[in-house]
Amino acid sequence: MALIVIEGCGDIGSAIAHQIFKASQSVLVTDHSRPAHSRRGMSFVDAYYQPSSQLEGVVARYFDRLPSTLPNEVIICTMSVEQLLDQFNVKVIINARMQKRDTLELPNWKSKRDAFLIGLGPGFTSNVNCDVAIETAWGDHLGSEVTGPTESLKGDPRPIDGLTRERIVYAPISGIWQTNCNLGDSVKAGDILGNISGHVIRAPINGVLRGISHHLANINTNQKIVELDPLGKAQIYGLGERPFKIAKGVIQALQKRMLI
Repeated sequence: MALIVIEGCGDIGSAIAHQIFKASQSVLVTDHSRPAHSRRGMSFVDAYYQPSSQLEGVVARYFDRLPSTLPNEVIICTMSVEQLLDQFNVKVIINARMQKRDTLELPNWKSKRDAFLIGLGPGFTSNVNCDVAIETAWGDHLGSEVTGPTESLKGDPRPIDGLTRERIVYAPISGIWQTNCNLGDSVKAGDILGNISGHVIRAPINGVLRGISHHLANINTNQKIVELDPLGKAQIYGLGERPFKIAKGVIQALQKRMLI
C-alpha cells in the first residue's frame, strides 16, 4: 500500500495526519527523538514519550522498527525520509517542520524519487524547492496553494488579552527539559516551570499552560517551550483552527492531483 509521510509532529503536522487518516489513507509522521512541540494536546507528539496518543478519536502509535504490514493507526517514528523511501512505497512527502527561519533547498532525494513534495510555511516556493507550497500564515490565503513563495515570517503571535510574545517562553539555551508541570496547569508569574539542563525557567505571567514541552524533551536554543493563556479560555486539546484549515488545504491539493 502506498504511504503518505509527514515530517514534523507539531499541531500542524498532526492535524494533517489526522485528516489523511480519516480519508482512509496510510500515513506516517516522523520527527526528531523526544521532540519539544509545546501544543501537545493538539498533536500526536506525546506518542514519542508513551506507546500511543490520541487526537480527536484517531490513535497514533510509536514504532522503533516499522512493521511490514502497516497498522490501522497513524504511525509515529524517527526514521529519515531517505530510509522511508527505501523501505516503503511513498507517494507523498509533506514537510510540516515549520522551519520558519531556514533557507530551504530542494531535498537530495527528489532527483532520485518521484514522491510528490508539499512544503508548508515560510521558505517554500512552488515548483522550486517543492512541488506545491501551502500558505500557513493567518489571513485570507491560509491553507491555500500558492503559485510562488509562501509568506515570510513576520509579526507576533496572535494576541490573547493583548499579550503576544509576553505569554510565550523561548529556550535561552539548548539541553534536556525537565518539568513537573502539565497542560492546563494554572501558574503565577515567577513560578518555576522547569529547567533546561539546570537553567531554571519561570512563568512570565499569570495564566494557564496552553502549551508546554514534554518532560525530557530535547530543546534547541530559541525554541518555544511554554505558551500561557492569561485568560484560561484558549483551546488546549483537539484540532486547532489554523492547523485544521491547513490540513484541509493539503487534502484539497492531494485530491486535485488524485493522490488520495
